[in-house]
Amino acid sequence: MSSQRVGKYACLEIERKYLLRDLPAGLHRQDHYWQITDHYILNTRLRLRRMVSPATNQAIFKLGQKYRAAAQDHSQTTMTNMYLTEAEYHRLTGLEAAQLVKKRYDYPHQGRRYSIDVFEGHLAGLILAEIEGETVNEVAQLPLPAFALADVTDDPFFEGGALALIDPERFQATLTARLKTASK
Repeated sequence: MSSQRVGKYACLEIERKYLLRDLPAGLHRQDHYWQITDHYILNTRLRLRRMVSPATNQAIFKLGQKYRAAAQDHSQTTMTNMYLTEAEYHRLTGLEAAQLVKKRYDYPHQGRRYSIDVFEGHLAGLILAEIEGETVNEVAQLPLPAFALADVTDDPFFEGGALALIDPERFQATLTARLKTASK
């Protein structure tokens, strides 16, 4: 998350997002990861998140508001997080929401840190990498990493809220097409 503030409580998230076919070299599924369950609360900009480290049993619970203002491009999102207790988290899971589950790995590459997300459930087969920066110019100048197939920052198909809501058959067909196109 960028250190840039938007208003009194929100921060500007500036990132690039990349489509991957497999985990990058040197990263293995048994490496340390965070198990993330996101609940995108329907008809809102709110996301309820549970993060658990299987290695340490540490759990983090957050309620976030994530949105893109009209003046922001696809690399920018305004984000506000509120940390919750486990009881507060469970109280809010009763709200009508679309869910997605993924494993998030930290991946250092050429002096930068990427988040590698391996999706599960109805999104199985999708692997995305994200990298954050401090400015729009900084992230715009980042080269496509060698382990990535394509930059999908501007593709709304790969946004968390859209992925949580997508029909599984449509998702698989679209992902197959995107992987095929990116491989050329």
